[in-house]
Amino acid sequence: MSLYDIGDQLYFEGRYQEAADIFRECIDKQLELNSSINYLGCCELQLGNFEQALGWFDEVIGRAPHWERPYMNKSRVFIKQGNLIEAKKCLDDALQINPEHEDVYYYLGIYYEKCDDLFKAEEAYNKSLDIDANQPETLLNQGIVVSRQGKYVEAIGYFQKVIALDPNESAAYWNITQIYVSTKDYNQALLYLDKYMILNKDDEEAHELRETLEREMTDSRTPITKGTGPKETSS
Repeated sequence: MSLYDIGDQLYFEGRYQEAADIFRECIDKQLELNSSINYLGCCELQLGNFEQALGWFDEVIGRAPHWERPYMNKSRVFIKQGNLIEAKKCLDDALQINPEHEDVYYYLGIYYEKCDDLFKAEEAYNKSLDIDANQPETLLNQGIVVSRQGKYVEAIGYFQKVIALDPNESAAYWNITQIYVSTKDYNQALLYLDKYMILNKDDEEAHELRETLEREMTDSRTPITKGTGPKETSS
């Protein structure tokens, strides 16, 4: 395995500091230089070092101005910082370079969610899924967006697609649970909550919700107030 591939694998495993060290070595050795610089920026982003990340992405843009990915990655930093104006500019630049990149539309969906524009977020996620239908993170976010619009059947469909692609994506089980709680279908809510808890045995919120659901099923006067928020994947 090449040094660059080792960094790629470490990043995939979420070992961002180790990956960053490898990509610095790649840069020193001029290995896959533009990609290594971009990857190092992504590592810094994941580590919360936003200004360093922006610096690396700007360096890549200077070297490869017609590559959409560093513009997209800059948008991720700005979204994290709450600078939505600059985030949108970077996404527009990325789409101008490549209007058929599913990841750019994914982050555009996140941008519109941050703007609380659910219609445009749904539209952006749909464009991403039109390019590649098998994206668990995009499907999960789309399910949350349509659920927030009250389109529960459609939302469950998206979450079920996530589970089909990745049976260990616990956020999908949690979000289906929340829909069934909101529609007072407590049997189905318990079914999916139990599947969630198999993957998250120590989640106190889930344990509290289960107790509340069991109590609700024996005493209809007990209101359910726990665990009503969606769970998302990281950006």
